[in-house]
Amino acid sequence: MRALIACLSLLAATPALAQDDLTALSDEFDGTALTGWTRFDEAYGWPDKIRALDVGESTPGALHLEPYHSAWVRDLNAPFLFREVRGDFDVRARVRVRGHESDIPGGTWSLGGLMARVPNRLSAGQWAPRAENWHFITTGVGHVAGEQMTETKGTYNSYSSLKLRPFPTGWVELRLVRVGMVLIALARVEGETEWRVRDRFYRMENNPVMQVGLIAYTTSDDVQPGPEHPEVINREVNREARTDMILEADWVRFSRPRPKVSADWYGQVSANPLADPNLPEADLLAILGD
Repeated sequence: MRALIACLSLLAATPALAQDDLTALSDEFDGTALTGWTRFDEAYGWPDKIRALDVGESTPGALHLEPYHSAWVRDLNAPFLFREVRGDFDVRARVRVRGHESDIPGGTWSLGGLMARVPNRLSAGQWAPRAENWHFITTGVGHVAGEQMTETKGTYNSYSSLKLRPFPTGWVELRLVRVGMVLIALARVEGETEWRVRDRFYRMENNPVMQVGLIAYTTSDDVQPGPEHPEVINREVNREARTDMILEADWVRFSRPRPKVSADWYGQVSANPLADPNLPEADLLAILGD
């Protein structure tokens, strides 16, 4: 509670911005074209692993994205649409992950949602292992077919650690909040008012810029497990493997987070209340706000 009081006092002492400078990055997907987003494959010279992509055509008023067999794990990459954000952020998306004929996507590891990635400047031609750093929250099917989950995953120098937690199907809200050295992943069921904290990540990141946006990936039962050679896998597109995964995004909304903390190194490690692993969830939610 002391951390909560301290943070709220800090907020009260910080002048409110007349206008949130990140709101211009938001997208309601109410047009017919994808504008202002960068495709990871095009930016870094990787092959196109998007089976289908449109705005407003397949799903009125929403982005529609279907990936080929792919994954975001360790050094592997998959479809990613992002915008660059400097500094702290609070990004939210209303999404649905489903199959073509089912509320639940087919196969396993069929998930989509929000990711924040640290740029590493490595194109396909300059690729090197152990250089991926990112965090995400997704919804869909994980290790067990037919069971809807949220997946949170943190990747540090291409070493990935994940959590799977049961979650309802249908439209959901996902949220990633960066406040200095802290990233909080949250989810909210359609029609509910309370956010559920799904993960807390703590890392000192010197790069103030992150690539923030939507990811989608799926694995096909047609592809047999085998040795993982990312330099080979990332350069291949399996267009024959059957997949049944659709990510729909009704909107993505960017803003600055409510908490304001010192940006310097010592301020982060000594005075960022969100970095306290013992901070109760209720206090954390009160600090972040709705």
